[in-house]
Amino acid sequence: MAHLHWGLLAYWLVNTVSHQLKSKNINSTWTEIVRIANTQKVITTSGQNTYDQIISVRKCSEPNKPLKTIYDILKSDYRPFRKRKSVVHKPTLKKIKTQQTRALTPL
Repeated sequence: MAHLHWGLLAYWLVNTVSHQLKSKNINSTWTEIVRIANTQKVITTSGQNTYDQIISVRKCSEPNKPLKTIYDILKSDYRPFRKRKSVVHKPTLKKIKTQQTRALTPL
């Protein structure tokens, strides 16, 4: 049932986008629209600071002119998300003390 719902949602999304673009005289196929959209990339850069924390910065590239035209027609933002920064603290390893086990003697 979930697969059917995802399929219907995808069909609705493709047809809605295609209809809006055709109303503005862009008669590209869906494959061509995806190819144009794939020119915009997401870049993730990671580094480690002096406190052994991993810092990741993630941002979108600037869309080219055809993609900006599509975004304008769809009334969408040029970037799916703004620059994101995250700091991941390196876990501290704790030393676990184990008790020595007694040697088993044969019966």
